[in-house]
Amino acid sequence: MGLFDVFKKKDCEICGKEVGMFGYKKLEDGEICKDCVKLLSPWFDDRRHSTVDQIKQQLNYREENRAALNTFRPTVAFGERYTLRAELVNGVPTRFVVERTDSYIEENADIISFRDVTSFNIDVQESKRELKARNSKGEEISYNPPRYEYSYDFYARIHVNHPYFNEITFRLNRDSVDLETVEHRSGFGIVRNDFDPTLYPEYRQHRGECDELEDLFRAGMQAMALKGFTSVVQPIMQAEPAPQPEPVPAPVGPKFCPNCGAPADGGKFCQSCGSRL
Repeated sequence: MGLFDVFKKKDCEICGKEVGMFGYKKLEDGEICKDCVKLLSPWFDDRRHSTVDQIKQQLNYREENRAALNTFRPTVAFGERYTLRAELVNGVPTRFVVERTDSYIEENADIISFRDVTSFNIDVQESKRELKARNSKGEEISYNPPRYEYSYDFYARIHVNHPYFNEITFRLNRDSVDLETVEHRSGFGIVRNDFDPTLYPEYRQHRGECDELEDLFRAGMQAMALKGFTSVVQPIMQAEPAPQPEPVPAPVGPKFCPNCGAPADGGKFCQSCGSRL
């Protein structure tokens, strides 16, 4: 290839549009324009090693998915930065999408069946930095005992059986949850500087949403694993009603907080000390 061949215009192997040297992306056996790349699934990350035929097959699937979104009826939603919207049939979670914008229809969010979920977990990432004070000379000094600012981000990690991607990872909280330690005293005048994020309502709020999301996936994966259950995952298939599972009695929490002994009201956290029940 000559030097000037690099600057020659090329045609997109998908739509046929002529593009310049900065207007296309490489495929294994051709080129694709940036407009066609935008039509691929946002969770797909193997474009460079895909053939033209494989990309065309995915774009066909994406058109089927777009049509199926017209029948998708989400009833619950989780998350701020990204939003997971799930559809329930007779109370059973069946399908979901992960919305990156304000409209899952316009962005053509992939419809995923809970039957195709192989694992789900919440990853809470923590970081901290020491807080400093200034002495009479204006110098930074450590508090006694040291004080810190903790920062938390909550991520959902979903592994799936899918022809074009196998993992969906996204952050649930829009902004990091920043918490500062404060000096406090316990019995016998002993100064403690322990840090427990569950004592902070803003942390408990996000952690509670994560717990509810875990419950949703647990219920969806268990329901789809029932013998004879028909999934509604395929975009070209008509939705079929899911069988109503046997009611499971709700777990009964302790009558008293195991940490401070205060009466428990049945919630997930003690109203007196904030400990998890």
